[in-house]
Amino acid sequence: MILIHSNETAERAWADGESDDLGAAHGALFAELAASGELVDGNELATDDVAVIGRHNGEPIATRGPSTEGTEWIGGYYIVDVADRERAVEIAGRLAETTYSPIEIRRIMHAPPTD
Repeated sequence: MILIHSNETAERAWADGESDDLGAAHGALFAELAASGELVDGNELATDDVAVIGRHNGEPIATRGPSTEGTEWIGGYYIVDVADRERAVEIAGRLAETTYSPIEIRRIMHAPPTD
């Protein structure tokens, strides 16, 4: 899984006119990964109705997001099925978001049940 972090600096840059190029770049990468059979899923994540769930005195509570205590949040993701870590790094390195915030790669540990 490729997790695309975002932050206020990135959001300002996209609002200042870079978002069209960003959208086109993601569209091209989606098409390439779909054609190669490596794309499993991916999407941008909304920031306008985020809830962060925790517990207080044993009871679940929801607070407004988009993040817990930090200044970054997950802005989107790709789930890819690739041959190795190096290929995932190559894909993540192509994302323009690396200019403003980190991209995180994580291996999905368990496949969902198939029945």
